[in-house]
Amino acid sequence: MSDVSAAEGNKSDTSGCSATCMIGMLLCRLIVPAWLLAGAIFKLAELNPNLLPPPVLDTSNWIGAALGQDPVSWLGFSMRWIIGAEIMLAGIMFFVPGLARKIAIAVLALFVIILLTLMFQGYDPDKGLTSLLSGQCGCFGSAGPPPSVMLLIDGLLLVGVLVFSPGRSSRKGGAARLAIILSAIVGYAIAFSVPDRVVINQVGETNATDTQEVMLDEQGWPLPPAQMDGYYFPQFAEWPGKRLSSIPFAQLLPRPLPADFNKGDWLVIYYRADCEHCQEMFLIYLSDPVLETPTLAVGIPDYVPEAALEFLCDGCEVTELPGVPPEYVVQTPVIVRMRDGIVTAVADGSADEETVEACIYGTNDEQGSAGE
Repeated sequence: MSDVSAAEGNKSDTSGCSATCMIGMLLCRLIVPAWLLAGAIFKLAELNPNLLPPPVLDTSNWIGAALGQDPVSWLGFSMRWIIGAEIMLAGIMFFVPGLARKIAIAVLALFVIILLTLMFQGYDPDKGLTSLLSGQCGCFGSAGPPPSVMLLIDGLLLVGVLVFSPGRSSRKGGAARLAIILSAIVGYAIAFSVPDRVVINQVGETNATDTQEVMLDEQGWPLPPAQMDGYYFPQFAEWPGKRLSSIPFAQLLPRPLPADFNKGDWLVIYYRADCEHCQEMFLIYLSDPVLETPTLAVGIPDYVPEAALEFLCDGCEVTELPGVPPEYVVQTPVIVRMRDGIVTAVADGSADEETVEACIYGTNDEQGSAGE
């Protein structure tokens, strides 16, 4: 009788273990890698670095700067590297059972940390907890869910792979190494073989693509290029001292430009219609009907139309960059001050209040002139 009970107990334990192992196997070798692969495919289809979560984008820029790399080239390289890594890891989880659970735990834990950081950075005390439910993480391209939804999904998957183990693997070491190598080759070959996007500029007159001659407008500015890059990542810190018309990003400005744009003092402000910081900046510094310094407000078109805010610069001349695509990796607002066509100061989206005021009022220019 005891033997029968023991046999039934062992049978019950075996079936319970089999169910647990089956759930773990489905999670670690099918669901999680498919989830990771889907995100990589969406990002590869758009190739838009602007959709990388800010913590990832900031880390990538920091590494590129530490290595002395060109920021624009490095940004494209690092995004393809991330996509290749996601494809590679998905392949390893599919074909190397012994590593599937370890990789799933590491990847999901990293995703959770990034999403928590992103939500913390996007928290707005004025809006309260509702600010945590909006935003964009770029995990599945521009159409992806907000960070809060992604955190819920990734968190549940992480709990699942921690609770359910797929069991031991019987795959030989040689086969596992071959699968890892092939996954890496295939992943990075796919990530780096997709060509960069080229966008046809359909806004106004443009420079021809089949001639070496650069066509100029009536103010001596090169006309906008007929073919634009898939994305732009302007390095505003390098602009002071340069003629604005010589900077490729500035050459995207639609024509005609304001009269006397190359004469005297001007402000060029890049903003987004749904950017609250931009609206606040206009309200505080540029809300007078007549402005002391002529100002050209340049809209960046990658905003949410439903979230557009009231434009509070009646004295500004207004234009907008060519529509998306291309994509613009720009933290707004960006204030550019120039004199006689030459940039004298820039305050980008990360600048403090003192820098913003100095750029708008030209106090640094005045101090420099007094010192001379």
